[in-house]
Parts: sequence; structure tokens; C-alpha cells
Amino acid sequence: MVWGLRVLLVLVGLGVLAIVLLVLGLIVRPVVTEAMRANAAGNWWLPFLPREAGGYGPLAQNHWWSAMRAETPGSAAALAVRWGFWALMSVLIVVAMGSVVVNLVKLLAKGWTAVGQA
Repeated sequence: MVWGLRVLLVLVGLGVLAIVLLVLGLIVRPVVTEAMRANAAGNWWLPFLPREAGGYGPLAQNHWWSAMRAETPGSAAALAVRWGFWALMSVLIVVAMGSVVVNLVKLLAKGWTAVGQA
């Protein structure tokens, strides 16, 4: 019984960890890869401009992020707003996911010891 509960704790922990990695992969990874691509090309407007094949990159692709789109490069302030938003969101998500992982480890440790005492 004790080991069954501990296995359940590990499975729940792995599930939450998978969600954390998914969030980081869906939001933070595209920001980092687009920043690296823009830096390599020497054009920080690149992620927000239309691609040659049509459409936009991941930072301006869907209708929620359509406000980030630009037909042509604009002012430095407009670029700063776009990159500032994505940088802030990435940092906040990394901090939040780090907090989730720390609290998950604490919760699993308490659960592990509590199951052993029952």
C-alpha cells in the first residue's frame, strides 16, 4: 500500500513536470530560437515580418499575436515593445515554472514522508 501511494506520487510529479516542460517548449523556446535567428540575420524585425513563403513566424503567427505583426520594419520603439513583451513573458514563465517545480518537489517530499509514517 505504501509503495503504491509512492508510485502514485511519482506519477503525479512526472505529469506536472511534463506540463511544465510543455509550457516552456511552447512559449519560451520559440522566443529564444527567433531571437537567435534574428541575431544571426542581423535583423531584429525578422520574427515580426512576413516570411517569403507567406505567413509569419511563431511570435506573430496566430490571431492572438497578430498585433505583433509588421509589414515593414518600423521604429526602434515599436521593436522594443515587441521584444520587451516577449522577453518579459519568457522571464515570467520561466520564474513561474521554476516555482512550480520547487513547490512540486517540496510537496512530493512531504507526501513521501507522510506516506511512510502512515
